[in-house]
Amino acid sequence: MTDLGWPMLSMVNANRFISKGAIPLVLVAYAVYVWIDHAHATHRNDEWDGDVKVHMQNVQNGRGVEALLFGGSNAIYGLSAEYLSYHMRINWYNASLYGELGTISRYENFVRELSARIDRTKARYVVYSSLLPYQMGAIAEAKKGEQGEGIKPSVSVLGQIVQYVSGRPRQASDPSQRNSFGDIVFESVKCAFTDSPEHRREEEDVSADFLVDKAIFFASVFPNASILIVMPSEYYGASFDDSIVEQNLRTKFYGLLRQKYHFEGMVKIIFQPPYSSITQVCDSQSHANEDARVWRTQNLFESIQPIISRP
Repeated sequence: MTDLGWPMLSMVNANRFISKGAIPLVLVAYAVYVWIDHAHATHRNDEWDGDVKVHMQNVQNGRGVEALLFGGSNAIYGLSAEYLSYHMRINWYNASLYGELGTISRYENFVRELSARIDRTKARYVVYSSLLPYQMGAIAEAKKGEQGEGIKPSVSVLGQIVQYVSGRPRQASDPSQRNSFGDIVFESVKCAFTDSPEHRREEEDVSADFLVDKAIFFASVFPNASILIVMPSEYYGASFDDSIVEQNLRTKFYGLLRQKYHFEGMVKIIFQPPYSSITQVCDSQSHANEDARVWRTQNLFESIQPIISRP
């Protein structure tokens, strides 16, 4: 007859270890992780607050703003309000913010607050350049906001590890790194791109719905402005034919816009070409260096020209 005493005793001991040792250890580890994530989020919010204050002070103390650049870090590095001001003979300001403040609601509140510090009815052009359609799942994450997240960490364990290993802190939270036009000052930025570039696209329906909603939002805040939705340049390391994707997204964008908005003639979507060489990027495939910023802004200026000449 088989003696089952030892296996049963081992199972009992294992269960005791799990209930009294492993589970509490996991709970403690998770609590520490949530605390660290909260500390990182607080630090990130402090940096965002600093950038927001710089923009508020600049638009309030500077020249009367007649056109605005909005978006994330791609627009911080890749577009120049100073260049557009010089060539278009109107006052542009670059109000772009890293990560678009993390959520749609937070970013839209920033836009409203900024618009209250200028005469928003005199804004002639508003550019919105976002990378969210170039990142799978990013639009859904941005829509979540702070609602219903509870104590769930803002970044996954894997995400925390990647951030730690990459060791690439944000560079431009110092007010001295923005000039009076809101443009980044490249003399204070170290450009070194060593990652492998990727080619990513969100589903076209998701992107079109998101971009149309953003266009309508900006039109509601700046009622007399032409709204330019700009799909930014990136470096991919190889040539990609995005013509079909661009045509599909353009068709879906304008089709949905006509359904939701009655003044679609004031809205335009622009697709900017990719960076052709690694020598054009700074510290990310979506961040231009100083020379490439001129190149990309010139391309945007040429795209705006037909609107300028429109009667």
